[in-house]
Amino acid sequence: MSWIQSSTLVLKKSKFKAFIIPIKTNNEIPQLLKEVHTLDKHLKNASHPTMYAWKTADSNSNSSKITKLQNVNQGFNDNNEGGSGQRILGLIDRIKLVNILIIVSRWYGGTPLGPARFKCISDVAMEAVKIGGYFNSNGGNNKLYTDCLMINK
Repeated sequence: MSWIQSSTLVLKKSKFKAFIIPIKTNNEIPQLLKEVHTLDKHLKNASHPTMYAWKTADSNSNSSKITKLQNVNQGFNDNNEGGSGQRILGLIDRIKLVNILIIVSRWYGGTPLGPARFKCISDVAMEAVKIGGYFNSNGGNNKLYTDCLMINK
C-alpha cells in the first residue's frame, strides 16, 4: 500500500496537510509515523507534524464493504493540538471507514485560528480520503463500512 497526500491548505499563514494509508493493525503505526516524515521534507519544521487517528477491524470477506465490524481497534493522538486527533477519528466514524490511518500535519503561522483549525484539519483529511477513492465507496449505504485495505486492490 502507498501513501496518499492532500494538497497543502493555508489559512492565515498556518499550513495543513493530510497523509493517509490503509493499515491492518495499530502495531504498524509507530513505523508509519517515522515513514511519513520521508514523504515531505518540510515535516521536520511542522509545529504539529503527526496529529492522527486510526480504526481497524477484522475483515471476513474479499469485499470492500463490511456490514458488521468485529474486533474493532481505534485511537488517536493530538500531538499537542488539543482535540485534533478526536476530530480526525470522528471523521473516520462519520464516513464509515475502517483499516485506515489518517495523519494531519500543521505548521503554525503565528496567528491563532481558534475553532477554524479543526475545519482545516477535517478539510485536508477529507481531501486525502477522496483522492484515495475511499469516500462513498460504500455505494451510499450508511450501514456499510468501507474496508480501505480492499480499495484499489
